[in-house]
Amino acid sequence: MSTLQISTPIALQSPATASRPAPVLRILRAVVDAFAQTNRRRAEREIARVARRYGIAADRI
Repeated sequence: MSTLQISTPIALQSPATASRPAPVLRILRAVVDAFAQTNRRRAEREIARVARRYGIAADRI
């Protein structure tokens, strides 16, 4: 599993930026939610694939 690192150089950080993290946090939350949704769909497809392979009713899992 990979990790996503987001940072800014110290030289670009300003007191104004530090005191207003809300817009950045909203954007970061949207990115995390998008990754989570993608991972949920991928997991659902994998479960369905394995269920078909072994003849298991996916609704019983």
